[in-house]
Amino acid sequence: MKHLAITCAFVALTSAACKNDASQAAPSPSASTSAARAGTSTSASAASSASAASGATGATSRAFTGTYTATIGTLYVPDASAWDGVKFRGDQGDAGALGNGKLSLTIDPTGAVSGELDGPLGPATLTGFAQERSVSFHVAPKQDGDLAFSGTGTATIDGDKLSGELHVSSWRANVLRDATFEAKK
Repeated sequence: MKHLAITCAFVALTSAACKNDASQAAPSPSASTSAARAGTSTSASAASSASAASGATGATSRAFTGTYTATIGTLYVPDASAWDGVKFRGDQGDAGALGNGKLSLTIDPTGAVSGELDGPLGPATLTGFAQERSVSFHVAPKQDGDLAFSGTGTATIDGDKLSGELHVSSWRANVLRDATFEAKK
């Protein structure tokens, strides 16, 4: 019982300390408003810092649309005695889900990424985050099925262009697909 009381006291103190740290780190909305009324640029510099941290450039969302090409994915099994019994018996392309498809990605001002994927690897939703010139997202199928693909994607932003790759597998992980994509604003 004494141990429980000490643990509860520690959790309460830790929560209070975290709460105090958070309140000291970010000014309240009313403090930002008061500072702005006083003629200081506190809120402007805070907004600028938040925008730079999230990778957003401007106050509007950036939408990209483009195409991808899905190919047979690969699996690497180390050449070591511990892996001698591992044999991957996935498809060699006869399962389909190859070829061209379409994707769209939107990056909102906070850096949140959302989008959709259609074609041989879809339909799927894309959710993730963008920071500076890098984009990272999760691919999740919209429907269940043998070829409902999930996985990850990464991209690089270069001006009005977005280019990257996808690495996905079917729900049983016996069908692996890789794809490269390009999209434009």
